[in-house]
Amino acid sequence: MKILTLNTHSWVDEQKARQIPVLAAEIAQGDYNIIALQEVNQSKEATQAYLDGFYCPTATDAPVKADNFALKLVEALQVLDKEYYWSWSFCHYGYEPYEEGVALLSKEPMIAKEFVVTDTGNYEADHARRILVGLTESSGQLIQVVSGHFDWWQEHFAQEWQRTLKDVGQAYPLIVAGDFNEPAEGPGYHLIMDSSDLVDAFVVATTRIGEFTVPGAIAGWEKDATPKRVDYVFADPTFAVQRYEVVFDGQRTPQISDHYGVSVELTLDN
Repeated sequence: MKILTLNTHSWVDEQKARQIPVLAAEIAQGDYNIIALQEVNQSKEATQAYLDGFYCPTATDAPVKADNFALKLVEALQVLDKEYYWSWSFCHYGYEPYEEGVALLSKEPMIAKEFVVTDTGNYEADHARRILVGLTESSGQLIQVVSGHFDWWQEHFAQEWQRTLKDVGQAYPLIVAGDFNEPAEGPGYHLIMDSSDLVDAFVVATTRIGEFTVPGAIAGWEKDATPKRVDYVFADPTFAVQRYEVVFDGQRTPQISDHYGVSVELTLDN
């Protein structure tokens, strides 16, 4: 099974004109099973989208708009003869005039749920965060996959992570992917390691290509130009991780966001 996670910075990044075609080409060529995306935007003023049977709704009352980045990506993948089930969760307003959220794409059908992991789910609150959880299948077994975009440690990270663990439970093998806004040496990373039995795909992978996912100073890290690893794939220890690779870093794949992406290959031990 192959998993991709990327903070797309969609419709805001200076590379926005080529984000969709480059991302779709990598997904199609890499034949990914699951894709977790963050900062997945749509315009406030856009019309409501027509959604087909590949969209997996949550209980949200937020409509998907016609220019939703995940919707446009799924449409581009269909042109490449790749069909994905998908879902999107609206987290908060960001980078006017956008509605910002997280998304999941899956080759297999999924049941999608969202959970508010902050003290408010008010879209007007810029610290409001939701996680998107997909119950799907891998090699005949049910698994849970989370796409999350967490706050900084000095803000609400600890609360968000603890609520994430509580909300997803342990009924199925779990993968949590996304932008954690927490460097590998930071207190938030240690909280993850100490509060769960999840493993860091980078640490346990048999093959590693690349490490850092933020090359320097970006929004939220304006005063810290040091390269850092803040985008992760954490997995249940029943998964064996064969390969970890940093993508969209301007090497094998073009850079299309202020974050690099992470590609992970893993198998679920029966």
